[in-house]
Amino acid sequence: MNLNNLPKGIFKLKSNTDQVKETAAANTNNFPQIESSSNSLLQNDNLTVERFGFNSARENNGSNIGLSICLNRIYLDHKKRVTEDDLQQAELKKPYKLKLHDLIVENEGFEKRIEKIKKEEIVFVNNKIDQLKNKISEIKAKPEELTGDKSGKASFYIGLIILSFLTIYLFIFYSSASYSSFFKEFQISELGIANSIFDPQALSKALNEGFTELVLILTIPAVFLGLGYLIHKFQEIKGIKKYFYITFLVGVTFIFDSIIAYEICEKIYNIKRTNSFTEIPEYSLSYAFKSINFWLIIFAGFVVYLIWGLVFDFTIESHEKLDKVRIAISNLNDEIQSQEKIIDKLNLDINQLEEKENKNKAEIKKLTELIEHTTIIPKEFEQYLFHFMQGWLHWMSANLKNQTQQLECENTLKSFMNNNIKQFELNS
Repeated sequence: MNLNNLPKGIFKLKSNTDQVKETAAANTNNFPQIESSSNSLLQNDNLTVERFGFNSARENNGSNIGLSICLNRIYLDHKKRVTEDDLQQAELKKPYKLKLHDLIVENEGFEKRIEKIKKEEIVFVNNKIDQLKNKISEIKAKPEELTGDKSGKASFYIGLIILSFLTIYLFIFYSSASYSSFFKEFQISELGIANSIFDPQALSKALNEGFTELVLILTIPAVFLGLGYLIHKFQEIKGIKKYFYITFLVGVTFIFDSIIAYEICEKIYNIKRTNSFTEIPEYSLSYAFKSINFWLIIFAGFVVYLIWGLVFDFTIESHEKLDKVRIAISNLNDEIQSQEKIIDKLNLDINQLEEKENKNKAEIKKLTELIEHTTIIPKEFEQYLFHFMQGWLHWMSANLKNQTQQLECENTLKSFMNNNIKQFELNS
């Protein structure tokens, strides 16, 4: 029995009035003086427990040493009789044996679960990780099986290099051609298609003539590159309408290039016409279509632009194929990480199960020692001692023992209970 569960006030100290009353009660022989048995303190049926405690206190003058001796004699006497009663011991140890059996069965379950995790579940997950790693190796070794393109990375990098050079070419071409078409004043010494299209000083001249002019020259190539990018994006549209969009954009680009070519050729033609000694007709659209210079500018710009668009599509497609490989490998790596987290969780489960198993083993050891080597004292015996103590304190109060002395005796009982009577606590 836990000391905290005892009835309140059982050791309550008496007031001076109570002490006087109990002194009078003692003098009127309310508790007769009875000699205790030297052989067994518990076998005298004529004594109540409280009277026995009262008389024991009188014989020992309420001393702590005397109380300890009496409690020890009572305990040893009772323990001897309980030990000799095998049936009672078996009955008292029955709950501990049941608890021991439950802990053993529970540990067997823990061991089976740990064994299954180690030999089945973790092995299964590790095999799955190995399979995923093998898939990654296969994709890296033969990416064409996933992309359908044997050229692989080479196609992408070759296309990227070509696209880079074509972009630089188109930037130079359209910046120079647009400057020649919109702003440049031709001199008789600068006649010629090469000088008209590829002016090495186009940017510096445009800067000298004004910042806005320079910005226009720099941004015009982006118009053509943007049209090429739009053509690529329109190819992703489902349905027949994408062909109308693409045809429209190609047509706009061709017209734009034709205007630039016409302007350049007209400027060159007019200089020749002005400096000619014979009469030359004015420049016209029909004459432009017959001029080799006109078509040379078209091919130098528009045709290269179409090639740039095709190479751009090819490079983007190659990148998407490489990206497909990268995404596939990334997904497999993510799956590997997920499986590794499962293994970490399983190992954590093993640790938790082993902790529970070790805790149970400690309880099993404690219960086994209790069952094999300990005499179980009935819970009722604790109440017997408390009644004994109540009689002891009655005597002390009746004989005007102070509160400090009574508290010392009370603490002696509590210490004795903790050291001798406290039993193994069963977990619920």
